Parts: sequence; C-alpha cells; structure tokens
Amino acid sequence: MGRLHLHVVFGGAFLVISHIAAEPEPLGIQAYLPLLERNSIARKILDVTYSLHYEEVGDGNKGLSKQDAHIVFDAETGKYREEVKYYTSPTAKNDYQLVTYIWDGAKFTTWFRTISEKPGFRARRQGIYEHPGTATIMSERLYGEIPSFLAFYFDEDSRLLSKSVSEQNSKISLVDNTIIIETEWNKFEFSKKTGYLEKLISYDYDENDKKFIRKMWDFANHVEQSGVWIPLKVIETEWSKGEIFMKAEYTVDSSTLRLLDTVTDVSIFNEALPAGCFVSDEIKKRSYRVTTINSLPNDINALKQALDKMLEQAQEQKEAAEQKK
Repeated sequence: MGRLHLHVVFGGAFLVISHIAAEPEPLGIQAYLPLLERNSIARKILDVTYSLHYEEVGDGNKGLSKQDAHIVFDAETGKYREEVKYYTSPTAKNDYQLVTYIWDGAKFTTWFRTISEKPGFRARRQGIYEHPGTATIMSERLYGEIPSFLAFYFDEDSRLLSKSVSEQNSKISLVDNTIIIETEWNKFEFSKKTGYLEKLISYDYDENDKKFIRKMWDFANHVEQSGVWIPLKVIETEWSKGEIFMKAEYTVDSSTLRLLDTVTDVSIFNEALPAGCFVSDEIKKRSYRVTTINSLPNDINALKQALDKMLEQAQEQKEAAEQKK
C-alpha cells in the first residue's frame, strides 16, 4: 500500500493528497532457490577428472603438492569412486602413490599402491610398474562423508546446500552487482549478471560463540552441464586459529566433465583387488593376502571385470618380459 503525503498551505489553505508507490518488499530465499539449484549438482552423478595443487602454510609446514584425480560421485546415494595420484613431488610424472577410495553404501574400501619406474609386481606400460599395495575395508568412511573436491556443495551433515539453506533463516542483500545470501554457517556470493556462484564462505564459532571464517572457496570459469553451472577452477583457502593454514587450487578437465542422471556402470563401486594385495578387513575381522581364488568377487559383472583385468595383467607382463630379451 502507498504512503500518503499531506501538503498544507496556510493563508489559502488547500490539501493535496498524493500516493507514492510503496517500496517493494525484499525477496525471500524462495526467490533465489533457482540460483542455488543451478549452482548445485542436485541429485545427479558427477564424472570428472581434475588436478589439485595445494600449499600447506600452517604450523611451520610449508611445501607444494600435486594430485591428479578421477571421481564418479552419485549425489543421490552418496556412493562414489575416486582414484587419486599423490605425486612424490610437484614435478614427478611416473612416481606417485595411487589410491582408490570406494564407498558403495555399505563398506568403504581404500586401496594404496605405488607406481614407479622401478620394476615391480605389474608392468602398467613400458618402464612403469605397479605394486599390488595394501587395502583396508571398513563399515564407515574414514575420510569424511563427502570427498573434499565436492565439499562446497554440502553442509556439515552431508546435505546439499541447495536444499538445507532454504530451511534456514537467511539474510539476503544486493551489493553492487553481487547477490549475497548469508546464513548462520555460510555466505554465498552470486554474480547478478551471470548467476554464477563466485564465492562461498564457511563459518565456525569459537568458545565465546564468536563467528570466524573456517574455509572459503572462489569459483571461476563456469560451464553449463545438464542445466547446471559447474566451475572449472576452484580456489580453496582454509584457516586455523585465525591464520591461513592451507591453499588449494582445483582445475577441472572440461573434456572429461559429465553430469548424468544414472550410473552407467554400477560395478564401478566395486573393486577386484589383485593377487598379492594385503587386505585388512575390519568388517569380517580378518587380514589376508589376496590370491587368485579369493580375489574373485561374487557379482557377475564384477567377476567379468576381474577376469578381464587378470588377462590384461598377464598380457602386459608377457610383453614387458619380451621387451627385456
């Protein structure tokens, strides 16, 4: 409803009543849900390869590190498979720890093995070898609910922020060309021009209930995939005791980026560990070294995958032996 303005002139009195349009009510969080949803992986499957360069600067530990990773993540079920190359140095190419993390909804498997130019268990290609390594099987995920690369999509309870924010008391403001949504735990900054999420800040509270920044993500180089905006570059900064503890830069390989509605190969969340791999199974309460017999899975698709892998290994070892002659 408009405000009434009264104009009174004494001596030749007249009254003027004018209606001035009411200022629009500020938009609530519901008006901005499309922004949150367009900048979320929603309930889809993300399949992507990315590189990570990071620097630890806190507690006197300084140094650069490099990783390359491939991840398939089902946002609906939380299942995922991530293979990470942990290089021994930022310049290393064929010397790294290769670690596979798999959460199939019931058990969490981590498989560590070494890739190097030193002759080992299996020849991956000419001059490059893979050792069978060790694996641990647990009933719970050791490294958190969500892979670190996807942390900015989820809250501390592993719920999509695009869903949980709508249930919180949110403050919404417009500063220059930036739309800001701030909750008790997070602050989102969207570009008014493009709609891209450009910055996300995660808060925490000290013993005096004073808010402080725990993590901050800066996003750039967005591309549209299945109706969603995915950043190809993510810079993460983490604080500890008021000081920057770690800086990390994720770079996504756009040629590998896929956002799917269903998992095309469900066997991807299983792994047939190779012969020679030492396994610590905390679910079955036993440890053993894998042999050809006990490495074969019960699932038919996984069994076929295991047999194909064994044939592939045998062929590679044969070719490697022939090249030495």
